[in-house]
Amino acid sequence: MVRRVFRLAFIVLAALPLMAFRMPDSGEAREKLLYDVRGAFVTARPDVPRALVIATDMLVDEAIRATVRATMLPRTIIAVRIDRASHMPLLIGSRHEATVTVQAISVSSGEPIAEGTFKTSVFLLDAEEADRQLAERIADRIAGEFRLDGPRRPTIANALFP
Repeated sequence: MVRRVFRLAFIVLAALPLMAFRMPDSGEAREKLLYDVRGAFVTARPDVPRALVIATDMLVDEAIRATVRATMLPRTIIAVRIDRASHMPLLIGSRHEATVTVQAISVSSGEPIAEGTFKTSVFLLDAEEADRQLAERIADRIAGEFRLDGPRRPTIANALFP
């Protein structure tokens, strides 16, 4: 009898935190962070490969031009700064990495309204296409964060789970 009461009390205590949990509405939290991106410019320090900067700029611009918004959203321009680009030779191939800062700037006021930093990397057997592959990773991340359209590059997850 005491054992049953203990079990019941344990179940009730375990369920209390779960009863207080509330999922936000699916569109409520997401729409607040969405912007109508009108343009982008990519900058970098002098030690970052120029081909990486040019390829990133072209790919982000391509995604912006392919995006059409059905609802009015705050208009922004994004400033992409490649803070650091490096490569590490490995036994087989090499790993290329970039640290990127993205800032959303309001078109109407010119004030920065959002900023974020991320790292991305790519492993390649042949380093000839390193800048292009890294630029695609950067552009895909930006397109995903700002929900931009445009041609998506195939990933292994897309290949395995169509």
